Amino acid sequence: MYASLKSQAGFSLIEVMVAMVLIVVISTSLMGYYRVLTQGFAAQWQYRQLWRVASSQADLIAPPLPSGWQASRMQTSGDGCVSITVTVTSPLGRQGQVTRRHCQINEVSQ
Repeated sequence: MYASLKSQAGFSLIEVMVAMVLIVVISTSLMGYYRVLTQGFAAQWQYRQLWRVASSQADLIAPPLPSGWQASRMQTSGDGCVSITVTVTSPLGRQGQVTRRHCQINEVSQ
């Protein structure tokens, strides 16, 4: 007469709570990893930009600096060559120094 009560299929409250905690822990860990990875890429890009600007400033005729950048340039001559040393400071305070030697090539006519 009475219908037998069948156990309902599904998850218990404990199982749901454990799954929720695992999702939160994994999501938080992945977001932290993403943040660290993004900061690493940003730092690498800033260093590349620093060396690119420093290298261009060590040319015989230096192009204008990007806004916010500073450069200190020292030029010496000797033996028919010009040595240019440039120290560049980025807007964030990172510094890089490049020295480049420019020598005039004398062509020998035959």
